[in-house]
Parts: sequence; C-alpha cells; structure tokens
Amino acid sequence: MIRNCDGSPFQVLGSIQQFDPNSPAHNLFNFWDQEVIKQGGTPLFYYEVFVQYQTIDKLYLEDRGKLWSPIAVQLYGYYEPIEQQNPSTAFGIDAPDEVIFELNYKAVLGAIGHPPKLGSRMNTPHRNENWVVVDRRLKEFKLWGAVRLELQCARFQEDASTGEGNVPQPQEPSPISF
Repeated sequence: MIRNCDGSPFQVLGSIQQFDPNSPAHNLFNFWDQEVIKQGGTPLFYYEVFVQYQTIDKLYLEDRGKLWSPIAVQLYGYYEPIEQQNPSTAFGIDAPDEVIFELNYKAVLGAIGHPPKLGSRMNTPHRNENWVVVDRRLKEFKLWGAVRLELQCARFQEDASTGEGNVPQPQEPSPISF
C-alpha cells in the first residue's frame, strides 16, 4: 500500500485521463483540418451501397444484386489522380488501379452519419471516374482522437454481361430545332 508522508493512505485526485475527446482543443484540430481540405482538396461524391441479403451468393459470399444510392453525398478530400495504365477492352478497363482518398473524419461522420461502407462507390468529378471503397483506416491522431480518414479504393468495374452495377450517365440535352 502506498502512503503519504503523514502515514495516511495515498488517494488519487481526479482522473488519470490526459486528454478529453470532447475538448475544444480537439475540435479546433478538426475544424482546421476540415477547412484546409475544403480549400485545397476536391469535391468527391459518395454513393452508399445497400446489400440485399436474399441475393447473397452462398459460395462467394457476395451480393450480385447490390444497389447503390442514387443520391450522392458531397465530401471533400485529397487524392492524386492516376493515369490509365492498361488499354480499354470490350469488357472495360482490366487494371489493378488503386487510389487513396484522404478526408476529415469528423466531416465524413457529420455528412453521412457513420464511416463509409466497404463496397460503396466514390465519384471524382475531376475526371469523372468511379471507384469502389475496399479499405478504410483512421490516420493522423491528435489528442487521442482521429483527425483523418483514409479510403483505399479500386477502380469500379461495371458488369458487361448482366448489366448489373451500371453507373447512370447524365443524359445529353436534346437538340433544339427551330
């Protein structure tokens, strides 16, 4: 037993927690990071995936009839566009292209209410490319809280044989005849 100098038992005063996750200092890091990403980053469009449990393949444990939300949630993030390495074929681009998006974690939670789901689609308006989220991890911790979210994405490939997973394309306006 640990005792004080006067012989009384030692008692801990208060909490041993060093950083409060709801402290104004942590919120300051989040607001600062969110503004930096919004000013220097690019808008990204997030389409959430919805898995239908009745169409899950028993062998491969994947949903062939999954749906994506038709309404995009706009997020801001950093990424480095990559050049296409392989030529396009009749079946689409068959390349192991990957890209990493960096976003503010608290801004993402505020926009969609939860961390992005694996299998969801990201659209980059800069080159109008579609990506599918394959991994997510927290990055850059300040005061015991995560500031950044890193999404690892692979190129989204539409299914040419069944037509599933087609990305809706905006329709061209019809020409006006006079």
